[in-house]
Amino acid sequence: MKARFAVLPAIAFALVISLVAPQASAAETIVWKIQSLFPAGTSDYAVFRDYFVPLVERMSGGRLIIKPFSGDSIIKNKEALDGVAAGTFEGAQQSPAYWTGKDPGFVFVRNASAGFEISWQYQSWLDNGGGIELARELYAKQGVHLIALTLRPGESLHFKGLVKSLAEFKANAPKVRTIPGIPTDLFRAMGGSPLYMSGSEVYSALDKGVIDVGEWTGLAANYGIGMHEVSDSFLYPSFHSPVGVDDFFVSQKAWDALPDDLKAIVESAARDWSTVQWQTMYLADSEALKKYKVAGNVHVVWSEDDMKRVRVMAREAWGIWRDKSPMAKRMFESQVSFMKQLGLLD
Repeated sequence: MKARFAVLPAIAFALVISLVAPQASAAETIVWKIQSLFPAGTSDYAVFRDYFVPLVERMSGGRLIIKPFSGDSIIKNKEALDGVAAGTFEGAQQSPAYWTGKDPGFVFVRNASAGFEISWQYQSWLDNGGGIELARELYAKQGVHLIALTLRPGESLHFKGLVKSLAEFKANAPKVRTIPGIPTDLFRAMGGSPLYMSGSEVYSALDKGVIDVGEWTGLAANYGIGMHEVSDSFLYPSFHSPVGVDDFFVSQKAWDALPDDLKAIVESAARDWSTVQWQTMYLADSEALKKYKVAGNVHVVWSEDDMKRVRVMAREAWGIWRDKSPMAKRMFESQVSFMKQLGLLD
C-alpha cells in the first residue's frame, strides 16, 4: 500500500497549477529517471515515489514525468554521481558523503558531525548564508546541477552489546561502519576502527560480526532494513549526523534542456519534498523508537560530558578537512560564520 501524506499549502498550489497548465502531448513530455538513495519499502523512498513524483507531474501539467528507482537499482549508489554526469540516467537523490573523494568540500555539504544541530539551522544556512550557491558551485564541477538538498532528522548509531558511554565505546575498540569524511576521523579519534561499505551491506556486516557498530540513516529506515535484529542498543539522535542531508541533482544536460518554468516548478517541488520528508521521517522515527524497545533494543543516551568530548574531537576533524581543498575551506568558513551567528559556536 502506498504511503499517505498530509496535505500542505504547496499541494493546493499544485492543484491550481494542474487546472490551468496545458496538458502535455507525448512529444512535449520530458521524462527523467531518478534513482533514490533509499531501498524500496522504506518510508524515505515512499515520500520520494508517492509524494514528490506525482507532485512534479501535477505542477507541470504532465510536461515533466519522473520515473522513480530505488537505491542501487540502476547503478550502485556510490557511483550515481558519475552515472548521472555521464548521462546513464538523468538524476539521483543520494548522500553527499559518497563524493568526498572527488572534493573534500562535500563533507560540509553533508553537515559536519556535531555541526548544525537541527534541520532549520542547516536550511537557514542554505537560504540565508550562501550555502546553496556554494553547494551548487561544488556540484557543477562534477558535471551535474544540484537542484536541492533534502533534509531528514538526525541519524542513529547501532551497537552490538550495550555501549552506554564514550569510555565503553573506547574500551571495546569497535569496528564501525561509517562513511568517508569527518565521521571516519571522529570514530577513529574515539578509539574505533572505521570501515566503509554501502548502506545496503550494514545489516549483513553486523549480523556476521564484520562490524560492531553500524550507522546508515534514520531510526525508522534502519528498522526497515532489520537493524533491530542484529544489534542490542542504539544512540539516537547520534552525534555523527545530527541532521540528515541528501542531495538531489540531475545532469547539466538534463537541467539545461528544461524550460525556465519547469526549472522553477521542480525547485519548488523539491523544497516541499524536503519538508515532507523531514516531517514523515520524524513521525516514523518516533514510532520506530517504540518498536526497537519492543524488540529488546536499549535506547542509550550518553552524558553531556561525553558529548562535549565528542564535539571537541569532531571540530578538530573539521579543521583537518578544511585544509584539504579550496572548496572545503570556503564551505567550512561559511558554515562556521553562520554557526556563530546562530550562537552554536563562540
